[in-house]
Amino acid sequence: MFAVPDPPPNEAERLDFLYSCGILDTPRDERFDRITRLASAFYEADVAYLGFVDDRYQWMKSVSADGVPPWIERERSVCQIVIASGQPLVIGDMWTDPRLKGHPVVRELPFRFYAGVPLRTDTGAVVASLCILKREPRNVEGFDIGVLSDLGALAMDELELWRRNRELARLAETDGLTGLTNRRGFDAALDRSIRRARRTGTPLSLLMLDLDHFKLLNDTLGRQAGDHALRRLGEVMRAAAQRPDDVAVRYGGEEFGLILPDTDSRGAHRVAETIRTSLAGLRLPHPLGIDGIVTASIGIASSPAETLPEPDILIAQADAALYAAKRAGRNRTAVHSAYVLS
Repeated sequence: MFAVPDPPPNEAERLDFLYSCGILDTPRDERFDRITRLASAFYEADVAYLGFVDDRYQWMKSVSADGVPPWIERERSVCQIVIASGQPLVIGDMWTDPRLKGHPVVRELPFRFYAGVPLRTDTGAVVASLCILKREPRNVEGFDIGVLSDLGALAMDELELWRRNRELARLAETDGLTGLTNRRGFDAALDRSIRRARRTGTPLSLLMLDLDHFKLLNDTLGRQAGDHALRRLGEVMRAAAQRPDDVAVRYGGEEFGLILPDTDSRGAHRVAETIRTSLAGLRLPHPLGIDGIVTASIGIASSPAETLPEPDILIAQADAALYAAKRAGRNRTAVHSAYVLS
């Protein structure tokens, strides 16, 4: 009976590399499409695909033909075997191979033959697989996987180039004062998070917050004190963005944001309150602030995948909740629509 393989020993390392690429759930790219087309043509396969595997999903960056979904849960993927073992895998008939007996997906597929190779970093972490599928089973004796391995190496070269370009882009998308993502990076991250939420059917939440009476802080204690408060809030925001897909942002001036994928309004409210109380706990002095310290007001917009709005509308909803929190007295959290205040 099929058993989900354990993650490889270097799971944390390979996930760190994969997330640093910023490639998950991004649109198709000719550099990778070219590789799957070559793999399909050389092996006369019905389909070839390249999939990146994170902690929960396998994301298909390139698929040469129909028949393979854009993503699949990792535990339901055949390619998870390649990720776990770090070795090429060739299966003559997935329907009858004892290694896949009881697998939750293979009997639903129109394909019988499978061959896949790992994409490996310089340190040996397997982050993806390049695979081919055929509708008819075939004898694995004499099957030459060498070309598929070479194409996988080319795909890895392209991924490494993608990662380095992403590092350069990240520098341009980083706020110099706080080290958080800036407005430019926020726009791209929110668009990506909305696409993923719609595809996976998971909720998405957005927090917008700013420091209360920030202009008065600058006017009375000076810009140095204001910058110090912004940096400390940046530290609090960074600590709140605990998961790889969470994105903490300096939206502009004293306004900050936090993108929380796979999070409903109740979970977002807990995170918001943690941020608000953590900042208050720093006891940063503010001569005109509530209790004489720097505080923040927070607005939340949350939506299930089926009604998730476009980015500008989600931002407007979170901003409306933020202003509701301010109108209610500041140093509190408000949720869009219900405007549940605390």
